[in-house]
Amino acid sequence: MGTGGVGGFFGAKLAKAGEEVTLIARGGHLSAIRLRGLQVKSAREGEFTVNAPATDDPSSIGPVDLVLFSVKSYDTEAAARRILPLISRDTVVLTVQNGVDNAEKIARITGPEHVLAGSAYVFSIIEAPGVIRHTSGGQIV
Repeated sequence: MGTGGVGGFFGAKLAKAGEEVTLIARGGHLSAIRLRGLQVKSAREGEFTVNAPATDDPSSIGPVDLVLFSVKSYDTEAAARRILPLISRDTVVLTVQNGVDNAEKIARITGPEHVLAGSAYVFSIIEAPGVIRHTSGGQIV
């Protein structure tokens, strides 16, 4: 949920590794991903493009094993409500957001049994619609 610098980088890496990934994005970024795929320009891993499905409608996906939740903090509650159709009994929502209370905000909406708080050690940005520029890091703890 969120295909910006962080979500786009880790989502692309998962897709490149062969995992089934659906990217949730919006606007021009979504349009570019649908048209050309999601391109990563990485200082460490080179350049690659993944052609994973992309949508702005989480309800079109159905239940999933993992939601990598990486939206801006001010969008947390609205985005958490939007991912409810993705949640099944065993779904994990891994939040890798900046902020101190995002996991609690998500848990109030999805149920605390689904939420896992993590930290992403990565520097990556949306360089252009459909393009993630990664300069350092690349770990989730």
